[in-house]
Order: sequence, then structure tokens, then C-alpha cells
Amino acid sequence: MNNSETMVAAIYRAIDWINEELPVDRKIIKAPETKLLGPKSVLDSMRLVTLIVTTEREIQEAFGVALTLADERALSMKESPFRSIQSLADYIGTLIIDARNGRE
Repeated sequence: MNNSETMVAAIYRAIDWINEELPVDRKIIKAPETKLLGPKSVLDSMRLVTLIVTTEREIQEAFGVALTLADERALSMKESPFRSIQSLADYIGTLIIDARNGRE
């Protein structure tokens, strides 16, 4: 499994944790194009926060890097990294590279 697949798998594990609490018609579909933010998302704001925090934990376990996903950098981006599973995975990849290179 490459780093991109590992990042997506970490997000999917976070989704599994959230899906345990959701009714069948509100479960998050585990697909790269699944919307996490906006009108087509099944997540309310509290579940989005839960997904972010749980994903941070999963990323730390998988990569050994502590990240803060919802920070000033993420919130100031023209396109939110939280718009889909794939955009979140791409953002995590950038953060991991920056952390390993000593940049924040």
C-alpha cells in the first residue's frame, strides 16, 4: 500500500468509527469523491469535527506524524481540503511532507 492509499485507508477507518453511530440512510460512503463539506455532505458540523479529529489520530498511528488538520492554513485555502475524501487525503499528504521537512 502506497502513502496515498494509506492516507485514504486512515480516513476510511475514521469513517467506519463515525458510521457506527449513524442510521443506515446517513452513513458516509467510503469513496474518494464523497463530499465531506457542503450541501451534498451527509455530515453535520459536529460529525465533520469528529471525522477530522479521528483522522488525525489515525494518521498519527499510520505515519507517526502528529498533524492538526483544521488550522489556519486549511481554513485560509481557496478550496477547502475538507470538500471530499480525496481532497482531504491530498492535503494530509502535503502536511506530512511539510512535517517531515521541518515546515509547518
